[in-house]
Amino acid sequence: MHRVRWGLTIGWFVLIASLFYDPITPYFTDPGTLGSPFRLDPSVYLNPERCVKIREDCMEQHAFSMSPMIWWAMIVPAGILILHSLGHEFWRRICPLSFLSQIPRALGIQRKRRVIDPVSQTIRYELVTIGEQSWLGRNHLYVQFGLFVLGLGLRILSVNGHRISLGCFLLVSIACAILIGYLYAGKSWCNYFCPMAPVQMIYTGPRALFGSEAHSAPNPGITQSMCRTIDPQTGQERSACVGCKLPCVDIDAEKTYWNELHKPGRRLVQYGYLGMVIAFYFYYYLYSGNWDYYFTGAWTHEDDLLEELFEPGFYIAGHSIAIPKILAIFLTYAVFVTITFSLGLILEKLYRRYRSRQGRIVSAEQAQHVIFTVFTTASFWTFFSYGARPSLNRLPTYPLLSFNALIVLIGAVWFYRTVGRTSSQYERERIATSLQKQILRMEIDPALLEGRSPSELTPDEVLMLVRVLPTFSQQVRLQTYTGVVQDLLEQRVIDPSHSSGYFAKLRQELQLQDADHFAALETIAVTHPELLVAPQIHTISLPENYEITLARTIATKQRSDRTTHR
Repeated sequence: MHRVRWGLTIGWFVLIASLFYDPITPYFTDPGTLGSPFRLDPSVYLNPERCVKIREDCMEQHAFSMSPMIWWAMIVPAGILILHSLGHEFWRRICPLSFLSQIPRALGIQRKRRVIDPVSQTIRYELVTIGEQSWLGRNHLYVQFGLFVLGLGLRILSVNGHRISLGCFLLVSIACAILIGYLYAGKSWCNYFCPMAPVQMIYTGPRALFGSEAHSAPNPGITQSMCRTIDPQTGQERSACVGCKLPCVDIDAEKTYWNELHKPGRRLVQYGYLGMVIAFYFYYYLYSGNWDYYFTGAWTHEDDLLEELFEPGFYIAGHSIAIPKILAIFLTYAVFVTITFSLGLILEKLYRRYRSRQGRIVSAEQAQHVIFTVFTTASFWTFFSYGARPSLNRLPTYPLLSFNALIVLIGAVWFYRTVGRTSSQYERERIATSLQKQILRMEIDPALLEGRSPSELTPDEVLMLVRVLPTFSQQVRLQTYTGVVQDLLEQRVIDPSHSSGYFAKLRQELQLQDADHFAALETIAVTHPELLVAPQIHTISLPENYEITLARTIATKQRSDRTTHR
């Protein structure tokens, strides 16, 4: 994967270089290159009746560099298709911008801050992360969506077809990613700043079509797209995660999805994105007065974009409207985002009312998930009704129809797999996976398993088997419970301060008391203290002085044990 990322990154830099100097691709758009599907057709651009027009004027056409078209009409749509089908984890592991943001980590030059160790009172230096309870940690979705809107505005205003502007835009994005990688550890650029992150979140949802399911892996290890490095001693991958965000989509995408449903800005991103997709493509028509301007890809080689910033931004029913283009585009975005955001909120209420009339009351969370799923599928189909069309429309009829059918199929299958998903299903599968590990260590009557191994049981069958465990001794039940708690702490599924409520239902199944949970934590604190005081929980909201008190308690107990052994 490291070599794949290097290959993709080098390819991206070659594309960026072609934005400044390109002696090759203009050959394929020259009218004289008869075998090229991208060549300009003289019978069209020389004919005043068939030429591509902006309002009443024919666009001047000449051989042009294909670099902007390759970027906007091929690479960007391919990214959306990857996110929806192969998943967020695949995209983040190949994304050149994510790769470049890790340069400071690879060089060992990331910013560090001085802290005092709570146990030894010595000074040490640690990497800087963005706190979950900081302003940015709580409101990063607003920041990222704002940058996304600004980026789409700049795209139409200056970087769509102006090669130098697009090249500078991409280089500035790379510089920003590297700078954030220096200032903050982990994937802080991806999680808190990258404008593409909300798009990834929308199209992946709880799980992509072919994405892995981290919570169901029997031996999770290094899951999904979490930070990793090569151990110099073993030559194998090992985790390089610093806990820059918990829960983290790079560790468990579905856990992050359910935990962040009610995060500030989540509805705005989900419902507003559909409005942005519609507004972005519809503005080409509102500006030029026709659809040829967009579908022919003429906008990918406009050299005078910067001269049109204060020209009239709308051309409707044959009349120009004297709102400057620099304002018109953002006005269009605001109107459509407001409409789709309001529509999403209304549909949530209507869905809950409809289900209650059927006698099936659903929670606000589940209603939100259902409407999110509807909007994601609508966004996916709307995007590919326009995105990539300047290049796709040059294909022969049958390959084009086949691609259209593929898009419809992917969207429909993803919707079918996702719309009925619930957070309780996820939690049940997560605990069942951990229980399977504990059951493998026990002596279970083969008759109970009907000849199968515990790893072959479904989550519901595992939980049903747990109901038999009360016939075992109290010690066996407590050991099983402790093993599950330790396993999920190792996977960063839960932090100690919130674990009691998380495992309440499991204690009920095993007929254990609340006191047994704290007995399990004490056992873990002695054998694996790092699970309770590890750096990854620093960003979680814990009771005041929780870490210091717990660390001192464990240290005191360990010193006491050593004295006893002497």
